[in-house]
Amino acid sequence: MASVRPPKEFDRLREAFQHRFETLSPHLKRIAQYALEDPNRFALQTVAETAQETGVQPSTLIRFAKVFGFSGFSEMQRIFRLRLIEGAAPFRGEIHEHRGELQEAAKDDPAAILNGFADASALALDHLKTDIDGNTLRQAVRMMDGAKSIYVIGQRRAFPVAAYLAYGLIRLEYRCHLLDSVGGMVPQQVATMRTDDLLVAVSFAEYSPPVVDIVSDAHIRKVPVLAVTDSMTSPLARNSSLYFVVRDTRMHRFRPLAAPIVLAQSLIIALGYYRDARMEQAAAGGRKPAGRRTRRPR
Repeated sequence: MASVRPPKEFDRLREAFQHRFETLSPHLKRIAQYALEDPNRFALQTVAETAQETGVQPSTLIRFAKVFGFSGFSEMQRIFRLRLIEGAAPFRGEIHEHRGELQEAAKDDPAAILNGFADASALALDHLKTDIDGNTLRQAVRMMDGAKSIYVIGQRRAFPVAAYLAYGLIRLEYRCHLLDSVGGMVPQQVATMRTDDLLVAVSFAEYSPPVVDIVSDAHIRKVPVLAVTDSMTSPLARNSSLYFVVRDTRMHRFRPLAAPIVLAQSLIIALGYYRDARMEQAAAGGRKPAGRRTRRPR
């Protein structure tokens, strides 16, 4: 008999995976991470296929399901299949098809590479629209608006996203510091963060160790962290106050950046409207606004 009641909705099951992730064995962690990173594939594969993908025995998948209160793997998998039926973006097969086409095109057809990356970006943007919750966006906007200073970090592939966030925040005249490692002063800059500041961190697998360490340090010091990452089980998500999971299409070693850039732009534009509304409300109430009306970045 199951010791816990199994979740009946995907969102609740996803929360259960995240809540118990650190208590799982390495093999069970691998299954949880695989399920969260590609729930569509997890919903449609057989036990044998999933076991092969995750490098575990089929019996381990059954044990994993029972940890969360299910009688077996098939019962848990039904929750993932229900998510597909209820409208999640149907990516199955499409990514593999585009990946194969891109690999062939890379030999002698740059235009085909362009088309392949454009298609991959469109698929990633479809994911973004279904994965990102409006309430989470509103919470992120309030966190940024309420911070005394905002520190932004992202390295390697995540650096363009972090740089755009810093650009937008500065254009909106928020006090912002881009931790870009120039001059080797990041540790000293991080040491100046306070609990009324905000750290915005961007990192995707393979996660940049300096970014992971800075997020961990901020978490320990109770500095709020807003993260943009690619998995609910990433080290950024585990140590953040609020996070966004942006899944890419894993087509090539140079993965599309359209989805995280669109998320960054959306946050900045929403923040501009939020700040304007707050200032107008303060002016209408006879109070002097905290700062002058700001321009929205283009």
